[in-house]
This record gives sequence, structure tokens and C-alpha cells, in this order.
Amino acid sequence: MPGLYGPTITSDPDDRGLQGNLSLTTITDLLQFLAASAESGAIKIVRHPQNDEGMIYFGKGQVLSANTSERTGLESFADMLNWSKGSFNFLPGITPLETSIGLSVQHAILEAIVLQENLTNSFTPNSAPVIEKGSMSMEQEPRESTDVMNDLLEISGIDAVVVVGRDGFVIESAGSSARVNIDELGASLAHSINGIEEMGSELNVNQFQDMFIEYGRAVIMCKPVGDAIAAIVTPDASKLGIIRHKTKKLFQELGLSF
Repeated sequence: MPGLYGPTITSDPDDRGLQGNLSLTTITDLLQFLAASAESGAIKIVRHPQNDEGMIYFGKGQVLSANTSERTGLESFADMLNWSKGSFNFLPGITPLETSIGLSVQHAILEAIVLQENLTNSFTPNSAPVIEKGSMSMEQEPRESTDVMNDLLEISGIDAVVVVGRDGFVIESAGSSARVNIDELGASLAHSINGIEEMGSELNVNQFQDMFIEYGRAVIMCKPVGDAIAAIVTPDASKLGIIRHKTKKLFQELGLSF
């Protein structure tokens, strides 16, 4: 007889499927793991100590639907990504009655992060500008490039950050990567970007914005910052969507220094 969410799940303790504690992993990492394993089904989540319950349905690398007792769709998915205490249980083969999200795992996570930030900003009063003593400037002084690059390194998944001049010489770098030689990256990157910008000019498709290069051992993401080029090195593409979102403002800030 079908259960509440689909086929009945056996209560045999040796056949309870993938399950665990949210204090040891995150829902984001769990979804990425299941997507990489080409699994389909649902994750039943119970938040502690509130005992709130939620379901996330996914299949073929996509988040299909999500719901909690109070929300459905992307809002409930975004809410559950913040649950840090509780338990989860993977229920293979279960499908939702309808698709309310229908995005790739990375895209759904990115959209959930954006939604969370928008909701937070909408309930945060605008702070008054701080006027420094002895100055009539209403704007905060730009930070040193070293501080911005260190903030980039704190983003999960980023091994190294490098700023390269158009001549191929490394201007500044932070972090390290066993996968990529930073000095050689500088020369290669400048040569490649110059060619890409020339192609963009010939095609009349406006200025170069960003580029992602995926290799077997590393992924390189680069963007123009001022008159230079900034690049980050990450082991793989599994967190690229989140990295791209979290680095956007930091890259803009970094451009003020170059």
C-alpha cells in the first residue's frame, strides 16, 4: 500500500537507505552528492528541536519540488537550506505530485541563496552613512586588495586567487593550489583573455565579462577587474554556482584597486 510520499519504505533497520545528522553534513552537500551519484528520490528532513518536517524531491540532477508545513517551492527549499540541526533520510524512487522548482541542483541552490539575501535585505533597515571625523565624504574608503582577496579565500571551494596584468605578470596572489602553477597561470591567462577580447571586438558582442575553464584537475574562473584580470582556482565545478554568486561583489570591490 502506498505511503504518504509514495511507495512504502521498509522499516527493516538494515534497509533504511541513506540517512544522517545535519550537524555532520549540510543539505547543500547532500544534494550535490546525490546529484553526482545520479540518484532520484526525496530527502525527508526533520529539524531539531522544533521537529519541523520538510521534503525535497529531485531527479536527473534537478531539484523538482520542495515543501514544508508552512511553505512550498523555492521558498521552502531556501528555508530548509538553513536548517543546521536535525536528521535526514533519503527515500529513493519517490516523485512529487507536481514540479514547483524544476532547476538543476546548482541553479536551485544559487536561486535559494539570492532569495534568502533579498528577504534579509527587505527586513533590514537602511543604515545611515557614516561620516568619518575630519572628512565630509559620505562613502567608505575602499579596502586594500589584500583584504578583499583574503575574503575571497574564505569562500568554500576556492583554493587560490590571482590578479594578472595584461602583460601576463602576476600582480598579486593569495592562497595556493597544488593543481595549478600560479606564475604559469598568469602568462597563459593573459594570452587567452587578449585573444578572447579580440574575438569579442570582431564579433561586436560587447566587452568580455567572465570565463570558466574546466579541466580534469581544476576549474579556473576569471573576470576583468579594473585594468587587470582576476582568477580563482577551485578543485571542481560542484560549487561553481555558489562561488560565482558569492564572489560577484568582491570582484567589483577588487576592481577598485586595479
